[in-house]
Amino acid sequence: MKKWLLITAIALAGTGCSSTEPALKTYMLPMPTSANTAHNISNKSLLIVRPVEVAAHLAGTGLVYQTSPTEIVEAQQNLWGESLSTQLTRRITFDLRQKQTQFWATQLTPTLSTAGIPRLQVRINQFNGVYSGVAEVAGEWLLINGNGDLQTVHPFSFRVPLAKDGYSAQVEALSKGVDELTTQLARSIK
Repeated sequence: MKKWLLITAIALAGTGCSSTEPALKTYMLPMPTSANTAHNISNKSLLIVRPVEVAAHLAGTGLVYQTSPTEIVEAQQNLWGESLSTQLTRRITFDLRQKQTQFWATQLTPTLSTAGIPRLQVRINQFNGVYSGVAEVAGEWLLINGNGDLQTVHPFSFRVPLAKDGYSAQVEALSKGVDELTTQLARSIK
């Protein structure tokens, strides 16, 4: 009898070890490397980059993937390491400092007076992988002048092919979409 109990205990212990949970992975948008480390801001006007607004379906912690023309899923094991809005705001600010020379882009902070300073507002409606093998980055950006008047509104939509399958490739393609967005912004803000 003891022999069967021992065999059963060993068998149960073995099956408990063999069922492994999927690995939890977290991702961050990569920041581009920059050769331009010294910045002369004395001859530049400030541009406040307001926190990026993301659509409700993108505001969760999981990466989003479109599985059909009408269905999206949020990953449960492949998560953003930090809020998407925070990552996008930081990345847009950094890129604008590198890609244009008229403004010194800075994030909105409670200590910064915004009176008379132009503001950039970016809204993201799509920031996801798609079953067709691309990543989509879409939305609009608004430039508000120092008086608070709307200066311009630009919708944008970028589709970047994924280099391979998987969430890592999706994050890389989304990053390229952000790069295209900030290139458009740098050319357009005046």
